[in-house]
Amino acid sequence: MALNSSFVSFDGGIQQLKDKDTSVIVPAILSTISGLGIGGNVLVLVVLIYVFTSRRASEANVMLANLSASDLLILSLCAPVRAVTYYRRTWTLGLMACRTTEWIQHSCLAVKSFTLLATSQARHNFSSGPDNPSNFQQKRVLMTVVIIWTVALVFPIPDIVFSRLKEERNISLCVSELPSYSHDVMHVFSKILPLGIYVLPIILSVVCHIRAIFHIKPITHVETFLPRQYECSLLYLSVIAMNALMMLPEWASWVWMRHSSGESCKPSAGLLIFAQVCVYLSSAFFPAILLTMHVPLRESLSDLCSLLACRGGKNRQKTEGNGNEMRTMAMKVLDERGCVPTLTITERHSDASCQTFPDLEHFWSERRNTTVAEDSDPLPWERLNQSTVEL
Repeated sequence: MALNSSFVSFDGGIQQLKDKDTSVIVPAILSTISGLGIGGNVLVLVVLIYVFTSRRASEANVMLANLSASDLLILSLCAPVRAVTYYRRTWTLGLMACRTTEWIQHSCLAVKSFTLLATSQARHNFSSGPDNPSNFQQKRVLMTVVIIWTVALVFPIPDIVFSRLKEERNISLCVSELPSYSHDVMHVFSKILPLGIYVLPIILSVVCHIRAIFHIKPITHVETFLPRQYECSLLYLSVIAMNALMMLPEWASWVWMRHSSGESCKPSAGLLIFAQVCVYLSSAFFPAILLTMHVPLRESLSDLCSLLACRGGKNRQKTEGNGNEMRTMAMKVLDERGCVPTLTITERHSDASCQTFPDLEHFWSERRNTTVAEDSDPLPWERLNQSTVEL
């Protein structure tokens, strides 16, 4: 421990676990959650991109894409770092990763909270009057997204300042240490951070959705408008509730670590691991809830699958059609010049590629451009109908 500094917590996962099972079980759990969550969020982004290309973009869809992107960053950048840390039981990712691992995770969590709040406000505005393409202002939505990411990246800057690497018993540890001169500042920061990116956004989001439910204006010529609006409001309330419950262990343990009086009062390692698993479960559950309960997005996914299936069917029909034409052409026994059929048939035939029987070459040259009487035809069976032939 450095002089005039106090240990606060491990960054990027606990690096001094004694139980050997945790070096296998915990990385396996984190890797499974990360893999499933990444696939789900990529699918959500693909469907939303399809919605945008179909000129059905809205402010709520842009916010959903931003929410899915933040979950994708959490699962692809933060979860693998903790999986490697629990497996190695030491810090092997360097100083830069040590200083930024907690900052990236808290920034992405802040983006999720602020995006849910912006989505709730967009839904409230939509309930007052149905949204249409003319109401969708790209500059305003883009400015909102930029502000969200800017505030989210600046808010947890102290995580970078107080993270450091230290050597202990020939292993590297990534920890947060609090200097003596910054106790007062960090005491205030440890209250402002969870309040600003966890408590207040959740409360305001719930209030916006409750107000949106009571301010929904029905449309007389659209019978399914009211049920879909209530379903969307229920969806967002479910996402907010899931996010609040899953983030509660993380923020409770984070505040507990910074306000405990001694080492004996700090949260256990099991609670810290459980809190980190809940964070990544929240990001993995989001695409499942969205694709299950969001009716317009589910319909867009169905349309996208149908479009891909139709394109695949057309390609197969085209391939089969080309194959049938080639087989039909190959079934001809002889052409008018007595050529031997080949399996490779092209539209352009050259005289050099046409093979003839030597014995019949003179015979066919005699018959070319001549009229043969029916009684002197050397091949009379060619003119007979197969059904009238008597054996």
